[in-house]
Amino acid sequence: MAIAKAVKTPVAKKSSTSTMAKKVKKGNKASGKKVLTVQERAKRSQRNGVRSLFARFGFDRIKTDGVHFTFEGRTGEFDEAFVYENVLIMAEYTVGTDTSGHVSKKSMLYNKVAANQPCWMEFAAQTFPDLGRHFAEKNYKSTDYRVFICYFSIAGVSDEYEAGLKSIRFLDGAKLRYFQSLSKAIHHSARYELFSYLGLSGSDIAEGVLKSGSSLGKFEGHVLPESFSSFPEGFKVVSFYADPGTLLKMAYVLRRDSWRDPEGMYQRVLQKGRMSQMRRYLTTEERVFVNNIIVTLPSDTALNNPQHPTKNLNASEITKVRNANIIVPDVPNSIGIVDGQHRVFCYHEGSDRFEAKIKSLRGRQNLLVTGLIYPEHYSEIEKRKFEAKLFLEINDKQKRTGSELKQSIEIILNPYSTTSIAKAVIYRLNSSGPLKGFLQTNYFDPPSLIRTTSIVSYGLKPLLKLDGVDSLYTSWTNKEKSKLKDLQRQRSGEVEEDVLLSKYIEYSAGEVNKLLIGLKRADDQSRWKLQDSPKDRTLTPTFINGIIVCLRLMLTDGKLASAESYEKSFKGVSAFAFSRYKSSAWRKLGEKLYQSHFPK
Repeated sequence: MAIAKAVKTPVAKKSSTSTMAKKVKKGNKASGKKVLTVQERAKRSQRNGVRSLFARFGFDRIKTDGVHFTFEGRTGEFDEAFVYENVLIMAEYTVGTDTSGHVSKKSMLYNKVAANQPCWMEFAAQTFPDLGRHFAEKNYKSTDYRVFICYFSIAGVSDEYEAGLKSIRFLDGAKLRYFQSLSKAIHHSARYELFSYLGLSGSDIAEGVLKSGSSLGKFEGHVLPESFSSFPEGFKVVSFYADPGTLLKMAYVLRRDSWRDPEGMYQRVLQKGRMSQMRRYLTTEERVFVNNIIVTLPSDTALNNPQHPTKNLNASEITKVRNANIIVPDVPNSIGIVDGQHRVFCYHEGSDRFEAKIKSLRGRQNLLVTGLIYPEHYSEIEKRKFEAKLFLEINDKQKRTGSELKQSIEIILNPYSTTSIAKAVIYRLNSSGPLKGFLQTNYFDPPSLIRTTSIVSYGLKPLLKLDGVDSLYTSWTNKEKSKLKDLQRQRSGEVEEDVLLSKYIEYSAGEVNKLLIGLKRADDQSRWKLQDSPKDRTLTPTFINGIIVCLRLMLTDGKLASAESYEKSFKGVSAFAFSRYKSSAWRKLGEKLYQSHFPK
């Protein structure tokens, strides 16, 4: 039983004379408004951004700030809460730099809330009036609620810290920007992606929690014999019609792990302008798009005999195209859209002038879907590779796929390629060393960070290739390094378990960082900051590629050394005119830097 005490924080009365005097002195003299500090402005911006995000998700805001409480022996407060049907989000905000220290102080309370959700729900409904009214109006018991603690921070926490605090969901950085971008494009329908991030299934949400048994997506369609499809053994190809409303709940927009993996995504982002045009078409023409949607389906998708609904079809019965009931587990992010995402998501639950008509079309119109069911033995890595390859085959022929997109796909298709190794080194450089936090490693990173596409292609790939005197591979002393060449040729291997590849990535990032550290120590420190305007920066892709060219010249001449040695060699480098070298002039920059500071 929760021991509950809750008190509203009293607001101290202030002298009207002294208060006005301070306001006139510190604030806007004309209006008497208080001028906010930098931290106060950051807090307000963060809070407004999160409120707007959850409003687009379709959640109601619950006021909780200023209420101090004691729950199961732990005192505390929450900044805010958001609720959708039976899903409750308790929100905590911070704009400080010591995020880890801040969350550590509150983690014991968070753990108690997470471990005793029904008890917390009853306590919270009594403690927060807005939540109490929601609780009274809905047909849910305290045991029906799914409660999550979401921590919103500016600085973020390390991956290790996040992994150790299982009771908390950290929504910051690229993850938060991903959800913001998605929700602006498809509004309320973006909540299904949030549910997937929270680990919820269809049976956990809204009316699903009130039903007994699992909820399934059932579609009437056709199945093609394996011998007719030419796909690898074990794949099943099906076709069916599906209403957009069902697909919106079950499909994922970008790659499933876009909020987990550092490489981000490989699908093109939903374009808000294109979405609006397609919604206008739907409301004016009132007819469905006729070309088919291509999706992947989970291996536990069942194929039922329409004449015997409880009986599954087996492979021996599928000798020709035949009718089948296609039953997909009703779980958010279970249907992967490989092609046609705009045609599905233009039916989203929006708040625009088209919504009134589109609402009636969501459940009435039907889209033609071609689905590829994975074999049971396919691992997550194999699924990712298959989807990425299929996506590239379809989209590269229709619209030339960009370099950044291809680099992300390359990591999945061939993790031993030089491109993949170079991308991995970029992640390491962004997590430690002079470039920490300065590089774009995710599609949803701010545009103010340094773009890395050209650094991967023209800087790191030549440095990391598995041959040549100007490559770090040649200077690497690992006795088993030749195995990397074999794996690269085979284009195979379980990369997540490959210690050898990780060692080469670690070694390479370390050697690049040594040179950067030595240069930074000897240089004017003001040049190692990200100025607001890219044109005012020293830190540019051209600068970084030039440093890498310098390192390749040092490798050729056998001049690898320590950071301390590089610092001595770069004495006087503050006079070097880095800004003189623009765009693709990195080779000239690197050669000049090498000649000036590492003479033969």
